[in-house]
Amino acid sequence: MTMRSEDLVSSTVPAPAGSGAFGNAGWTPRLVLSVISILCLVEAVAFAYVGTTTALPKIIEHFHTTQAGWLLTAYALVGAASAPLFGKLADLHGKRRMMLIAIGLAAAGDILAAVAPAFWMMVLGQVLHGCVSACLYLGYSLMRDTYPRRIVPFGASVSMTGAGILSVGAPFLIGVLIDNFGFRSVYVFDLAWLVVMAVIVMATTPETSLRRRARLDIAGSVLLAGGLTLVLLGISMGDEWGWSSAGVLGSLVGGLVVLAVYVVLALRIREPVLDLRVLVRRTILFGVLAGGVAYGLNPMNQTLLALLSMTPQQLGQTYGLGFSATKYALITGPMSLGSVLAGLAVGLLVRRTGARLMMYAGLLLFVAGALFLMTQHDTYGKVLTGAVILGVGTGFSLAAMPNLIIAGAPAEQQGSMSSAGELSAGLIGAITPIVAFAIMTPSAISPVPGVLIYSDSGITTSLLVSACIAAATLVAEVLFLRPRAETPLEAGELAPAPERATPA
Repeated sequence: MTMRSEDLVSSTVPAPAGSGAFGNAGWTPRLVLSVISILCLVEAVAFAYVGTTTALPKIIEHFHTTQAGWLLTAYALVGAASAPLFGKLADLHGKRRMMLIAIGLAAAGDILAAVAPAFWMMVLGQVLHGCVSACLYLGYSLMRDTYPRRIVPFGASVSMTGAGILSVGAPFLIGVLIDNFGFRSVYVFDLAWLVVMAVIVMATTPETSLRRRARLDIAGSVLLAGGLTLVLLGISMGDEWGWSSAGVLGSLVGGLVVLAVYVVLALRIREPVLDLRVLVRRTILFGVLAGGVAYGLNPMNQTLLALLSMTPQQLGQTYGLGFSATKYALITGPMSLGSVLAGLAVGLLVRRTGARLMMYAGLLLFVAGALFLMTQHDTYGKVLTGAVILGVGTGFSLAAMPNLIIAGAPAEQQGSMSSAGELSAGLIGAITPIVAFAIMTPSAISPVPGVLIYSDSGITTSLLVSACIAAATLVAEVLFLRPRAETPLEAGELAPAPERATPA
């Protein structure tokens, strides 16, 4: 079988001058520490969100607020809306530099949350902390520029799923911190984690020498960030404000108009903050859309898993395990472990199988896991099985995404193209939980005031929709985003000669 050059990530990774810091000698103690520190920063992105979600009841009680949802909304909005700007600045001024700036802003957010005397300061802390999401895509983009060529696929793959240090144990750790030291301890721990990892990154990981000689598109940055913020705000607040309210309609329509203006501008200037002409290349678009769906389906699937696991069976009638929040970690822990192991598998196999095949496998597992849970969710073993299938699908999909983007994007636009994945994930992730609740709410019942129990049919229909989204993405990718035979490598002019295989 002829292997397409997009699948051989190593063959599309030119060795820039900055890679001399590691050379091509293979694994060294310094390189191992570099990989671990970047993986741990990826873990911190998930830890921050899970920690705030778990701490919400305590935060509500402490500040006597009904607006706690803004903590999650602010974090997600900033993470998605700032992605193109961080990506572009990384191409202009250096990926490690922008990673460290993002970490610094997130650390400032942790400090605010840890000492906040008022709720609005907690929200401001989350606004700053949302910048840590930049580590997701800048991490593997930095690896691409500085790591030995044959190690790039492995490093990029595991950088998206983490090492499991926090993702598997996070529910248990967060529970211990909150129960014994209060909700502020979550942010103190996160602050310490970020500082330690930032120091290790500075000590072990060189800055990329690649720079894009261009001016920052200020107008485009404002338009893109503003339009995305308005759209995401309207989607996030639809249930609370009402979908027909002036606030939601104004945000959605206003955001779409602003984004339309950005599209017109981006197609007319030479150096837009997010180059749409490069983004629509098939390999990049495939990775961005499929990876975004994988990210975006996670909130929906995890919401449904929580309902299946934590609803008492006497209330759910035909479903419900009655788990506590702590016991629920017996499902989320193995699910996260499955994702981590799948990411490792992709890193080890991608040079042989190709990233595209791994993405197909991930999407198929999303379909299989959701369909399994539709009919098999009345025991712990069944729910756990479905959760692990979804976790492995997540690992395959997310680990394949950076390899596809690395293969398709020009070297000097790796940062901005990588940020497109975060942008896609933010948009899809904001929509999918709303879709689930829109499906479930009409058939829900309220046995006592303040308690809403969703029907089995509502949950199973939502799982079917989740499966259909993954399946539709897979079909669309196969039919419309396969590489053209006449252009086997979309960034071919940037590819060096492939490395010679070492004789067995």
